[in-house]
Amino acid sequence: MTAALVLVKTLPGNTIETHYRHDDGIIASIFVALLSFIFTCIINGLARRGSNKLFKKSTAQISDENPSEFTPASPTFSIWGLVYTWQLVFLVYSIVNIWRKTDDGFLYIHPYTLHAAIFILFIVNMFLNSFWLILWDRFKFGLSACVIYVMLTTIVGICVLDHIFLWQQRWDFIQLNISGDIWAMCFIALNGHAAYSAWLLVAASLNLTIWLKRKLLVNFEGWATTFSLILLSIGIIVYWILENFIFPSQMAYTWSPWLIWFLTFAGILSKHRRLLLQKSFNQIFVLTITCVCFGLFIIRVILFSIRYSREEIPTGLHPAGL
Repeated sequence: MTAALVLVKTLPGNTIETHYRHDDGIIASIFVALLSFIFTCIINGLARRGSNKLFKKSTAQISDENPSEFTPASPTFSIWGLVYTWQLVFLVYSIVNIWRKTDDGFLYIHPYTLHAAIFILFIVNMFLNSFWLILWDRFKFGLSACVIYVMLTTIVGICVLDHIFLWQQRWDFIQLNISGDIWAMCFIALNGHAAYSAWLLVAASLNLTIWLKRKLLVNFEGWATTFSLILLSIGIIVYWILENFIFPSQMAYTWSPWLIWFLTFAGILSKHRRLLLQKSFNQIFVLTITCVCFGLFIIRVILFSIRYSREEIPTGLHPAGL
């Protein structure tokens, strides 16, 4: 594919002239992704305000009317702002790369790490995001839970593609003398999408909690939170196993999920500290999960340090690994 996008012409005097060709399909996917992101931000803004032609109540009002022991303190939801900012940076980086040239072609094409499939999944995710907000506003918590788990699937798919394509193409960055873009991809794409995935896992668990709570008898409402906490814990443990033992090199610099999860648990414990003092089972469970996560994170740091010192993973001197 990339070979067809660069034409080399030999001129008189053995002068070589390189003609670069764009890929209209990839460019279209990038800009449609940007438009879908802008659309979703507008819908989010309307949902946050509430009481307009599209939304009856704000997202915060609906959350307050459906309390649970899983719900974190209000400031925790500012993580959405962090996530959206990170996605915007990713889109800007992708657009800038349309005009950046390498010896082999335009940077968005070669190395081909920003695959069109990533932007297609991103577009689907953005529209699902808007649809989820509408369902949330209509108190369709069962359907909204299904939608947000599909959203989670799309962003996890993006994360998988991010890591696969960067790892497969990493040596191309070295050969083209643009190794700095390996680190840019790690921070902007890999960590940006991973943070979104981590937060959607939390949001999906909260949505599920609210739906289950409305379905269960009053005496069993606490089990809704317990069940969702178990699912969240399983997700975190699976991620920890993947980053440390299955793909230690590919995921060596993907740290953002831990930031999201620690902020989430801090928000939950802060909001429900009275219940924790009253020895609520679910809040003790949250505290236990937080401590376990801290232990897992320390192990992660230790394993990273050992592998870095042994150059078993990419390092500053060898960003593509050995």
